[in-house]
Amino acid sequence: MTLSTSLSRLAAAGCLAAAALSSQAATFACISGGAGDCSVATSTIHWSWDGSTFTVTNDGIGYVAEVYFDLSAGMTASFSGGTGTVLFSPGASPAALPGGTSVGFSSDAAFDSDPGKGKPVNGIDMGESASFLITGALLDSFKDGNLAAGLHVRSLATSSVSLLTVPVTAVPEPQSYALMLAGLGVMGWLARRRRI
Repeated sequence: MTLSTSLSRLAAAGCLAAAALSSQAATFACISGGAGDCSVATSTIHWSWDGSTFTVTNDGIGYVAEVYFDLSAGMTASFSGGTGTVLFSPGASPAALPGGTSVGFSSDAAFDSDPGKGKPVNGIDMGESASFLITGALLDSFKDGNLAAGLHVRSLATSSVSLLTVPVTAVPEPQSYALMLAGLGVMGWLARRRRI
């Protein structure tokens, strides 16, 4: 084996490795359908979507402090009420998570339960729920990716953010096909070369 052959193989392996890096799919802490449960921090969160109202119920010891929505054009979100002492107002800031943790998605509408220093926090505590009215949305908005919701759940020990959305049936990205074809091509080239 000559130096140029070794360098050629090394270059081909490097190209395949670089292509593999760009073909990774994104993941989220909690992915679910039109209704479901998520374990976030120390809470179990139940949520439902009926095509116009997104409802969140907390069954754990933590509390939901902030709610974020990633909306498509023409959609708006507003707090429509809750049980117990739940009260949310617009203006949450995703950048204010503990430890500099990023929420990992952009939000078009953000709601905060902490009205300011010295006032009680009115988040979704154990046994409470909150509803948010989404106008301009369709029943399948979670399924087709036009709507996503993020919850910032706080507890004494931890703080966590989860994104609720529905995964679309997995379709390989063009990078995956390109990577597979490149690998098959290299294997075919090597097999043909060995026969000669």
